[in-house]
Amino acid sequence: MVNSARTWQYVPVLAGIILSLAACDERPRSPLAPPVPPAAAATYTLSGVVTEETSTGSIPVEGALVTVSTSTQRALTDGGGGFRIEGLRAATATMSVTRSGYASSSSAIQIGGDTQVDVHISRLPAFTLSGIVYETTPAGRVSVPEVEVYCDSCGSPDGHTFATTDSDGAYRFEWSMNGATPLYVRKAGYRLAAGTGAQVIATVNGDTRFDIELVRQ
Repeated sequence: MVNSARTWQYVPVLAGIILSLAACDERPRSPLAPPVPPAAAATYTLSGVVTEETSTGSIPVEGALVTVSTSTQRALTDGGGGFRIEGLRAATATMSVTRSGYASSSSAIQIGGDTQVDVHISRLPAFTLSGIVYETTPAGRVSVPEVEVYCDSCGSPDGHTFATTDSDGAYRFEWSMNGATPLYVRKAGYRLAAGTGAQVIATVNGDTRFDIELVRQ
């Protein structure tokens, strides 16, 4: 038989031990330090000037598109030929320069800091496209003046060039590349002799003469 009186005499002792242990556990605790974010990767700027060589020396090329293979960033050169692309990571990359009317340029570059790369590009060879706009009458060919002729790919270096025939029916584009060249011809009261549309194809091979026949509507 358990002596209950003897058991109760130990209760105060046990309570004291529990309170002592709890007091020992109430030590001040240091707050957890916030996590340290990873360092941002360094980025750099690529800049430079795009030029072409002419008989009078080097001149800037405006409107050239500059791209870098490791980035979606791109830039167009300004009036002084200058460009600037920011936010590039360290890497070996390919830098490309393109411009209508010029041979494209590509070169390997090393980005390891802010980098300047100047580029020379060359114009593609161009030729003259010219001719007479005429109609055929019982008396023979008769020139048609004041005909609007449009060439999308003629004109250095951007294209989109209009010409109007003179009193002799002559038109002329000073800058045209070899190959099939669409011409769009318009004059009130006339249409092209070949077909019903406004487009005719001139094949340029060096300096080229291409006459265009109209008929009255």
